[in-house]
Amino acid sequence: MAIEQLDIFMETMKMQESSGDYSAIGPVTRYGRGLGAYQIVEDNWDDWSKEAYYEGYNKMTAQQRKNLPSLNWEDSKTQDRTAKNKFTQYYNKYKSWDLVAIAWFAGPGNADIVKRNTDLNPRLLPEDAKNLVDIMSYKDVLGKDVGGYVDDVMTNMNKELKNKGMPLATRYTAQDPSIRVQQPQIANSNVAISMIDALSQNTAGGQRQQIAVGGDQARQASNVRTAIDNAKAKGESTINVSMASEKNPYSARELGMNR
Repeated sequence: MAIEQLDIFMETMKMQESSGDYSAIGPVTRYGRGLGAYQIVEDNWDDWSKEAYYEGYNKMTAQQRKNLPSLNWEDSKTQDRTAKNKFTQYYNKYKSWDLVAIAWFAGPGNADIVKRNTDLNPRLLPEDAKNLVDIMSYKDVLGKDVGGYVDDVMTNMNKELKNKGMPLATRYTAQDPSIRVQQPQIANSNVAISMIDALSQNTAGGQRQQIAVGGDQARQASNVRTAIDNAKAKGESTINVSMASEKNPYSARELGMNR
């Protein structure tokens, strides 16, 4: 289990974020300044640190959480424990260190999009098609893009793992910044082909150009659902397509900084 690589990942992230400086204070963003070695933003510090230290924190009411004593961000051990707790949560969710790095830098909402659209059975959510290809080129207030950040983290982490004789961390995300979405395997039929077209976007990665199937999103969703029903009725294929309407919590630095 790659969670054994956690200590190396933490050291890598600490150097990536602040060159290991526990007293570092980052530039102002809409979510506050990044604090300490891991540059946890001010908006997150109180919640994340209390979660790491107080048992049962997530089961408490909002008022109970507020009443708990705050923890000092300037304490290096508190920073380590807080970061370790959050990194562990992210790794248990994503099972891949590059996705953890995306969640830290660009927010878990964006990591969720990359994961479900580069999985073996991508869900091709309509809202994802508009955002997926841009995620790796998002930049923070210092001009660092997500793709470059993740490459730096994984390269430096693997150098250290190699030096220690440990297994290297594997990559989950696509290397191309446009992140090609893998198309699902569907039986050959006009309905299936139309559905793939309708759910694809025209991207720099060479995706199929989108076909207008409705006018607005609601009509497009309706048409796709109809296509699914027709395909099922004809016994041509069974296709799972999510039409979730909730937007993901895109975040990170000026994107939203590890929120």
